[in-house]
Amino acid sequence: MDNPSGIGEIPDDLVLGNGHVHVWNLSLEPSTVLRGRLAGVLSPVEQRRAARFHFDRDRIRFIAARGLLRFILSLYLRLQPEQIELIYGPYGKPALARRANKNGFEFNLAHSDSLALVAVSRSGLVGVDVERIHLPMDMNQLVECFFAPREIQLFQKLPPHLKPLAFFNLWTRKEAWLKATGEGIAHSLNRVEVSFLPGETAQLLTLPTEVASIEQWSLHDLDVAPDFAGALAIACHRPIISYRRWNFSDGPQNSVTTSFESLPDRFWRAQEFAATKAG
Repeated sequence: MDNPSGIGEIPDDLVLGNGHVHVWNLSLEPSTVLRGRLAGVLSPVEQRRAARFHFDRDRIRFIAARGLLRFILSLYLRLQPEQIELIYGPYGKPALARRANKNGFEFNLAHSDSLALVAVSRSGLVGVDVERIHLPMDMNQLVECFFAPREIQLFQKLPPHLKPLAFFNLWTRKEAWLKATGEGIAHSLNRVEVSFLPGETAQLLTLPTEVASIEQWSLHDLDVAPDFAGALAIACHRPIISYRRWNFSDGPQNSVTTSFESLPDRFWRAQEFAATKAG
């Protein structure tokens, strides 16, 4: 099937059925040729944001993330990437303009270093987050400021070598849900409780009662790459998650060639579960 973006063909299995979520794994290190194509589809607002970055690396990653998001959405919407109209919620969550979203598409973008994730679904609000696991200088202060009392207590009992992974489990799982709902982290981060101990299945434990019923949601770990933590939250009880990668390479005469991969579950080692309290 022809791709309206002009880069490659649309895979035959690119269909979002009821309860399905597609999660795309993307590199934010495009070639010079691809970078030019991606920059060319950004909106004027996105182009102005890109121009404000001080460091070239950060500007290139922003262009790659926003440009690739537009190309991915174009596969589903059958539009040119530059024709896609995005609107933004009060805390900055992007969404498709209502007039262009007759099929109820939901999406979310997350990136850390040179890796990005895009989640797309028609089965409810969706949020995704990814972070490189490292040792933040202010990790203990962040835990005290932003996490719930039960989480703080459990975190403080961990041995030092497990704290970085536990911290980013906490952060990405909370952030995935907050991004799905469009809530700002400054207002609700300590009101969302999740499981987070290393080896523990991801689970939503407590949500703000005025925002959502916990039974409406599910939470999923995404082991996207070594030394990264990733999470997906969706307002769907038992979603069917498939994992995809869009590969790009320079072709002849300043062209771009592509290939699509449907990644097996074991590549991501995703853990699926219902977002209800254990037992």
